[in-house]
Amino acid sequence: MHLNVFNVVLVLTYGTFGWCGTCFNASSVVEVDVLMEHYVFRKVRSPSLYSCASECLMSSVCMSFNFETRTRICELNSNSSDQVAVTAHPGFLFSDIDHWPKSLAGACSATSCGQKACHLDRLGRTACVREFRGCDEPPTLTNGTRKYDGVYLGAVTTYTCLPDFLMCRNSSSVCKASRKWSGCVGPCHRYRWDNPDGTRLTLPCKHVSRFKLSLYITPTAATSITVSVRAHADLLCHYEFRMDVNATVINTRVAGAWGAEIRLTHVQLALGVQSVTEITLEEGIYRLSVDGKGIYNFTGRFPDILPQNVKVDGAVLIESAEITL
Repeated sequence: MHLNVFNVVLVLTYGTFGWCGTCFNASSVVEVDVLMEHYVFRKVRSPSLYSCASECLMSSVCMSFNFETRTRICELNSNSSDQVAVTAHPGFLFSDIDHWPKSLAGACSATSCGQKACHLDRLGRTACVREFRGCDEPPTLTNGTRKYDGVYLGAVTTYTCLPDFLMCRNSSSVCKASRKWSGCVGPCHRYRWDNPDGTRLTLPCKHVSRFKLSLYITPTAATSITVSVRAHADLLCHYEFRMDVNATVINTRVAGAWGAEIRLTHVQLALGVQSVTEITLEEGIYRLSVDGKGIYNFTGRFPDILPQNVKVDGAVLIESAEITL
Protein backbone atom coordinates (compact mmCIF):
# COMPACT_ATOMS: atom_id res chain seq x y z
CA MET A 1 0.00 0.00 0.00
CA HIS A 2 1.50 3.36 -1.03
CA LEU A 3 1.89 6.17 1.46
CA ASN A 4 -0.41 9.11 0.87
CA VAL A 5 0.81 12.71 0.80
CA PHE A 6 -0.48 13.40 4.32
CA ASN A 7 1.53 10.52 5.85
CA VAL A 8 4.70 11.55 4.01
CA VAL A 9 4.38 15.13 5.30
CA LEU A 10 4.03 13.82 8.85
CA VAL A 11 7.15 11.70 8.53
CA LEU A 12 9.16 14.54 7.00
CA THR A 13 8.16 17.19 9.50
CA TYR A 14 8.10 15.24 12.78
CA GLY A 15 11.25 15.85 14.78
CA THR A 16 12.89 18.19 12.25
CA PHE A 17 14.80 20.12 14.89
CA GLY A 18 13.14 23.31 13.66
CA TRP A 19 14.55 22.89 10.16
CA CYS A 20 13.20 25.48 7.74
CA GLY A 21 11.01 23.83 5.12
CA THR A 22 11.68 26.66 2.67
CA CYS A 23 15.44 26.14 2.98
CA PHE A 24 15.45 22.42 2.21
CA ASN A 25 12.70 20.45 0.50
CA ALA A 26 13.15 16.91 1.87
CA SER A 27 10.28 15.48 -0.18
CA SER A 28 12.21 16.23 -3.37
CA VAL A 29 15.07 13.85 -2.43
CA VAL A 30 13.03 11.02 -0.90
CA GLU A 31 11.70 8.01 -2.80
CA VAL A 32 8.50 6.52 -1.41
CA ASP A 33 7.79 2.78 -1.05
CA VAL A 34 11.29 1.69 -2.01
CA LEU A 35 14.43 0.58 -0.14
CA MET A 36 17.96 -0.59 -0.81
CA GLU A 37 18.61 -4.24 -0.03
CA HIS A 38 21.80 -6.07 0.97
CA TYR A 39 23.85 -2.99 1.95
CA VAL A 40 22.36 -2.21 5.39
CA PHE A 41 25.30 -2.13 7.83
CA ARG A 42 23.47 -0.66 10.83
CA LYS A 43 19.89 -0.43 12.10
CA VAL A 44 18.79 2.12 14.72
CA ARG A 45 15.46 3.36 16.01
CA SER A 46 14.91 6.92 14.85
CA PRO A 47 12.04 9.32 15.71
CA SER A 48 11.93 10.88 12.26
CA LEU A 49 13.29 10.85 8.74
CA TYR A 50 15.50 13.85 9.61
CA SER A 51 17.11 12.10 12.57
CA CYS A 52 17.73 9.09 10.32
CA ALA A 53 19.48 11.37 7.84
CA SER A 54 21.50 12.80 10.73
CA GLU A 55 22.63 9.28 11.74
CA CYS A 56 23.79 8.71 8.19
CA LEU A 57 25.67 12.02 8.04
CA MET A 58 27.57 11.19 11.24
CA SER A 59 28.69 7.81 9.89
CA SER A 60 31.94 7.24 8.03
CA VAL A 61 30.35 4.54 5.89
CA CYS A 62 26.79 5.63 5.14
CA MET A 63 25.92 6.60 1.57
CA SER A 64 22.12 6.28 1.75
CA PHE A 65 19.39 5.20 4.15
CA ASN A 66 16.05 3.41 4.37
CA PHE A 67 13.39 4.55 6.83
CA GLU A 68 10.49 2.30 7.81
CA THR A 69 7.58 4.60 8.62
CA ARG A 70 5.60 2.18 10.81
CA THR A 71 8.39 1.06 13.16
CA ARG A 72 10.59 4.15 12.65
CA ILE A 73 13.61 1.94 12.09
CA CYS A 74 16.47 3.70 10.33
CA GLU A 75 18.66 1.50 8.10
CA LEU A 76 22.04 2.88 7.04
CA ASN A 77 23.39 1.67 3.68
CA SER A 78 27.00 1.45 2.51
CA ASN A 79 26.02 2.13 -1.11
CA SER A 80 24.06 4.68 -3.14
CA SER A 81 21.35 4.43 -5.75
CA ASP A 82 23.66 5.51 -8.56
CA GLN A 83 25.61 2.29 -7.95
CA VAL A 84 22.87 -0.25 -7.19
CA ALA A 85 19.14 -0.34 -7.88
CA VAL A 86 16.54 0.15 -5.18
CA THR A 87 13.68 -2.29 -4.66
CA ALA A 88 9.97 -1.60 -4.31
CA HIS A 89 8.79 -2.15 -0.74
CA PRO A 90 5.64 -0.52 0.73
CA GLY A 91 6.10 1.42 3.95
CA PHE A 92 9.70 2.48 3.36
CA LEU A 93 11.33 5.76 2.40
CA PHE A 94 14.73 5.92 0.73
CA SER A 95 17.23 8.69 0.09
CA ASP A 96 20.88 9.12 -0.90
CA ILE A 97 22.68 11.09 1.79
CA ASP A 98 24.60 13.39 -0.57
CA HIS A 99 21.33 15.31 -1.16
CA TRP A 100 21.05 16.32 2.51
CA PRO A 101 22.70 19.38 4.11
CA LYS A 102 25.75 18.49 6.22
CA SER A 103 24.62 20.92 8.93
CA LEU A 104 21.89 18.44 9.89
CA ALA A 105 24.62 16.49 11.73
CA GLY A 106 24.96 19.38 14.20
CA ALA A 107 28.41 19.78 15.77
CA CYS A 108 29.55 16.62 13.92
CA SER A 109 29.36 18.54 10.64
CA ALA A 110 32.56 20.33 11.65
CA THR A 111 34.31 17.24 13.08
CA SER A 112 36.49 14.95 10.98
CA CYS A 113 36.62 11.37 12.27
CA GLY A 114 38.20 9.60 9.33
CA GLN A 115 37.31 5.92 9.48
CA LYS A 116 35.32 6.40 12.70
CA ALA A 117 31.81 7.70 13.30
CA CYS A 118 31.04 11.00 14.99
CA HIS A 119 28.97 10.72 18.16
CA LEU A 120 27.10 13.48 20.02
CA ASP A 121 26.62 13.12 23.76
CA ARG A 122 23.67 14.59 25.69
CA LEU A 123 25.44 17.94 25.93
CA GLY A 124 26.08 18.10 22.21
CA ARG A 125 29.80 17.37 22.53
CA THR A 126 31.42 15.34 19.76
CA ALA A 127 33.54 12.22 19.98
CA CYS A 128 34.93 9.88 17.33
CA VAL A 129 33.97 6.28 18.02
CA ARG A 130 34.73 3.00 16.35
CA GLU A 131 32.00 2.02 13.91
CA PHE A 132 30.86 -1.46 12.87
CA ARG A 133 31.18 -1.31 9.11
CA GLY A 134 29.20 -4.46 8.37
CA CYS A 135 30.17 -8.01 7.49
CA ASP A 136 31.52 -8.92 4.10
CA GLU A 137 29.00 -10.14 1.54
CA PRO A 138 27.68 -13.54 2.73
CA PRO A 139 29.12 -16.57 0.91
CA THR A 140 27.25 -18.03 -2.03
CA LEU A 141 26.13 -21.66 -2.00
CA THR A 142 26.62 -24.00 -4.93
CA ASN A 143 23.25 -25.39 -6.07
CA GLY A 144 21.49 -23.06 -3.65
CA THR A 145 20.16 -19.52 -3.22
CA ARG A 146 20.62 -17.01 -0.40
CA LYS A 147 18.37 -14.32 1.07
CA TYR A 148 19.51 -11.45 3.27
CA ASP A 149 18.56 -7.81 3.80
CA GLY A 150 21.89 -6.48 4.96
CA VAL A 151 25.27 -7.04 6.59
CA TYR A 152 24.60 -5.37 9.97
CA LEU A 153 25.48 -6.98 13.28
CA GLY A 154 23.02 -9.84 13.84
CA ALA A 155 21.82 -9.93 10.22
CA VAL A 156 20.72 -13.40 9.10
CA THR A 157 21.34 -14.97 5.71
CA THR A 158 19.05 -17.90 4.91
CA TYR A 159 19.96 -20.47 2.28
CA THR A 160 17.66 -22.65 0.21
CA CYS A 161 18.75 -25.51 -2.02
CA LEU A 162 17.62 -25.65 -5.63
CA PRO A 163 14.99 -28.25 -6.60
CA ASP A 164 16.37 -31.83 -6.53
CA PHE A 165 19.04 -30.81 -3.99
CA LEU A 166 19.14 -31.37 -0.23
CA MET A 167 20.67 -29.20 2.52
CA CYS A 168 23.12 -31.28 4.55
CA ARG A 169 23.99 -28.87 7.36
CA ASN A 170 22.95 -25.42 8.61
CA SER A 171 20.58 -23.40 6.43
CA SER A 172 21.34 -19.97 7.94
CA SER A 173 24.26 -17.82 9.02
CA VAL A 174 24.54 -14.75 11.28
CA CYS A 175 26.73 -11.64 10.90
CA LYS A 176 29.08 -11.50 13.91
CA ALA A 177 31.09 -8.69 15.51
CA SER A 178 34.20 -10.14 13.86
CA ARG A 179 32.61 -9.14 10.51
CA LYS A 180 32.43 -12.83 9.65
CA TRP A 181 29.38 -14.99 9.06
CA SER A 182 28.81 -17.73 11.61
CA GLY A 183 29.06 -21.43 11.05
CA CYS A 184 29.29 -23.60 7.99
CA VAL A 185 26.26 -23.73 5.69
CA GLY A 186 25.30 -26.45 3.24
CA PRO A 187 26.38 -28.03 1.06
CA CYS A 188 23.45 -28.73 -1.24
CA HIS A 189 23.74 -32.27 -2.62
CA ARG A 190 21.61 -33.79 -5.34
CA TYR A 191 19.15 -36.39 -4.13
CA ARG A 192 16.80 -36.69 -7.12
CA TRP A 193 17.73 -37.43 -10.73
CA ASP A 194 15.66 -37.57 -13.93
CA ASN A 195 17.28 -39.63 -16.69
CA PRO A 196 20.68 -39.44 -14.96
CA ASP A 197 23.66 -39.14 -17.28
CA GLY A 198 25.82 -41.46 -15.20
CA THR A 199 25.10 -44.62 -13.27
CA ARG A 200 26.86 -43.60 -10.03
CA LEU A 201 24.48 -41.87 -7.59
CA THR A 202 26.25 -40.15 -4.71
CA LEU A 203 24.49 -40.21 -1.35
CA PRO A 204 23.43 -36.63 -0.49
CA CYS A 205 25.38 -36.20 2.74
CA LYS A 206 28.51 -37.74 4.19
CA HIS A 207 28.55 -40.33 6.97
CA VAL A 208 25.11 -41.73 6.16
CA SER A 209 24.01 -44.75 8.15
CA ARG A 210 20.45 -44.89 6.82
CA PHE A 211 18.82 -44.07 3.49
CA LYS A 212 16.23 -45.18 0.97
CA LEU A 213 16.96 -45.40 -2.75
CA SER A 214 14.09 -45.56 -5.24
CA LEU A 215 15.00 -46.51 -8.83
CA TYR A 216 12.54 -46.34 -11.71
CA ILE A 217 14.23 -48.76 -14.09
CA THR A 218 13.40 -50.68 -17.26
CA PRO A 219 15.56 -53.67 -18.31
CA THR A 220 16.48 -53.43 -22.00
CA ALA A 221 18.14 -56.84 -22.50
CA ALA A 222 17.88 -60.29 -20.90
CA THR A 223 21.28 -60.05 -19.23
CA SER A 224 22.55 -59.07 -15.78
CA ILE A 225 21.72 -55.81 -13.99
CA THR A 226 23.75 -54.89 -10.90
CA VAL A 227 23.01 -52.37 -8.16
CA SER A 228 25.87 -51.86 -5.69
CA VAL A 229 25.99 -49.85 -2.47
CA ARG A 230 29.62 -48.74 -2.33
CA ALA A 231 32.31 -47.13 -0.21
CA HIS A 232 35.24 -46.35 -2.47
CA ALA A 233 36.03 -49.69 -4.18
CA ASP A 234 34.23 -51.79 -1.56
CA LEU A 235 30.80 -53.26 -2.30
CA LEU A 236 28.89 -53.19 0.97
CA CYS A 237 25.76 -54.67 -0.59
CA HIS A 238 25.83 -55.93 -4.19
CA TYR A 239 22.64 -57.01 -5.96
CA GLU A 240 22.90 -58.84 -9.27
CA PHE A 241 19.67 -59.47 -11.16
CA ARG A 242 20.52 -62.30 -13.57
CA MET A 243 17.63 -62.10 -15.95
CA ASP A 244 19.09 -64.75 -18.29
CA VAL A 245 18.86 -67.45 -15.57
CA ASN A 246 16.01 -65.96 -13.47
CA ALA A 247 18.05 -65.53 -10.29
CA THR A 248 18.99 -62.71 -7.92
CA VAL A 249 22.38 -62.85 -6.20
CA ILE A 250 23.37 -60.80 -3.14
CA ASN A 251 26.97 -60.49 -1.97
CA THR A 252 29.72 -58.19 -0.66
CA ARG A 253 33.27 -57.43 -1.72
CA VAL A 254 35.60 -55.64 0.68
CA ALA A 255 39.37 -55.27 0.27
CA GLY A 256 39.04 -57.26 -2.97
CA ALA A 257 37.56 -60.35 -1.29
CA TRP A 258 34.04 -61.60 -2.11
CA GLY A 259 31.86 -62.88 0.71
CA ALA A 260 29.44 -65.79 0.83
CA GLU A 261 26.89 -65.56 -1.98
CA ILE A 262 23.15 -65.48 -1.28
CA ARG A 263 21.10 -66.73 -4.25
CA LEU A 264 17.37 -66.18 -4.71
CA THR A 265 15.66 -68.39 -7.30
CA HIS A 266 13.69 -65.64 -9.00
CA VAL A 267 13.99 -62.15 -10.51
CA GLN A 268 11.21 -59.62 -10.00
CA LEU A 269 12.25 -57.48 -12.97
CA ALA A 270 10.74 -58.01 -16.44
CA LEU A 271 12.27 -57.16 -19.81
CA GLY A 272 10.90 -53.89 -21.20
CA VAL A 273 8.72 -53.24 -18.15
CA GLN A 274 9.34 -50.34 -15.77
CA SER A 275 9.54 -51.23 -12.10
CA VAL A 276 10.28 -49.39 -8.88
CA THR A 277 13.25 -51.02 -7.20
CA GLU A 278 13.91 -49.82 -3.66
CA ILE A 279 16.93 -50.40 -1.42
CA THR A 280 16.61 -49.28 2.19
CA LEU A 281 19.38 -49.25 4.79
CA GLU A 282 18.18 -49.00 8.37
CA GLU A 283 19.80 -50.24 11.58
CA GLY A 284 22.42 -52.10 9.58
CA ILE A 285 19.93 -54.04 7.45
CA TYR A 286 19.56 -53.65 3.67
CA ARG A 287 16.00 -54.25 2.53
CA LEU A 288 15.24 -54.93 -1.14
CA SER A 289 11.78 -54.48 -2.61
CA VAL A 290 10.37 -54.32 -6.14
CA ASP A 291 7.06 -52.57 -6.88
CA GLY A 292 6.25 -52.49 -3.17
CA LYS A 293 6.91 -56.21 -2.59
CA GLY A 294 9.63 -57.10 -0.09
CA ILE A 295 12.23 -59.42 -1.62
CA TYR A 296 15.01 -59.90 0.93
CA ASN A 297 16.44 -58.41 4.14
CA PHE A 298 20.24 -58.56 4.12
CA THR A 299 22.19 -57.89 7.32
CA GLY A 300 25.20 -55.70 6.52
CA ARG A 301 28.50 -57.48 7.06
CA PHE A 302 30.59 -54.35 7.58
CA PRO A 303 28.64 -52.02 9.89
CA ASP A 304 31.69 -49.82 10.56
CA ILE A 305 32.00 -48.85 6.88
CA LEU A 306 29.51 -46.17 5.83
CA PRO A 307 28.21 -46.13 2.23
CA GLN A 308 29.09 -43.29 -0.13
CA ASN A 309 27.28 -43.99 -3.39
CA VAL A 310 25.17 -46.44 -5.37
CA LYS A 311 26.24 -47.68 -8.80
CA VAL A 312 23.93 -49.23 -11.40
CA ASP A 313 25.35 -51.27 -14.28
CA GLY A 314 23.96 -53.36 -17.11
CA ALA A 315 21.40 -53.14 -19.88
CA VAL A 316 18.90 -50.94 -18.08
CA LEU A 317 17.19 -47.59 -18.60
CA ILE A 318 17.09 -45.42 -15.46
CA GLU A 319 14.17 -43.05 -15.84
CA SER A 320 14.51 -41.47 -12.42
CA ALA A 321 16.16 -42.02 -9.06
CA GLU A 322 15.65 -40.55 -5.60
CA ILE A 323 17.57 -40.92 -2.37
CA THR A 324 15.92 -39.93 0.92
CA LEU A 325 17.63 -39.87 4.29
